[in-house]
Amino acid sequence: MIINNGIDFKKMRNYIFDMDGTLVDSMYVWDNLLIDFLAKYGHETPPDLLRDVACMSLLQSSALVSEMYDLGLSAEEIYDEWRSMIYDGYAHSIKPKPGAKEFLERVKKSGASIAMATANSRELTEVCLKNNGMLDYFDVLVFADDVGSGKSSPDIYLKTLSQMGAKPESTVLFEDIYEALKTAKKIGLSVVIAEDAASESDRERLKSEADIYIKDFRELIKI
Repeated sequence: MIINNGIDFKKMRNYIFDMDGTLVDSMYVWDNLLIDFLAKYGHETPPDLLRDVACMSLLQSSALVSEMYDLGLSAEEIYDEWRSMIYDGYAHSIKPKPGAKEFLERVKKSGASIAMATANSRELTEVCLKNNGMLDYFDVLVFADDVGSGKSSPDIYLKTLSQMGAKPESTVLFEDIYEALKTAKKIGLSVVIAEDAASESDRERLKSEADIYIKDFRELIKI
């Protein structure tokens, strides 16, 4: 059931989507990746670290882990190991959230501009979207590595708006994590939060602060 409903979609001509945890069910891959990786080197994974890396790119996360732990590995070596651990999932098994593809189709048919702003890498993003037949819906793709910061900074959203030629007041953002919601609100974006198990600890805050909170995209298709 939709909570809130504070967005007039008829006035929204620009749509920005996060990928992981929002459009596709993939956040479990990231939690398992870090936990399994650190366990391999004899370390437990602090809950705060899982929260921190949720809004970072793979490259940014690998740099943080390299700095925090004396593993004898560079950030680049950690990145390469992580990539090899998760590539197959993105290329073959990770699937869209219920109704996500149908909603993208509806937005595309309306003539609105569609962008992706993701902390994931270009390689993993494109292979996942291609595998699920969703890449062609997007007019613009922007990656956290392009701007050098994660979603605790507004830079990725500002760059996306610039590339779209869009203003915040006519743009709606779809996200799943609280850090991204806070950042987006600071620059005047309307925000739809898609429920995801990885954000369960922030669920009540997300429900109260998002313009709209949905369990899945099928709820929006009914509007």
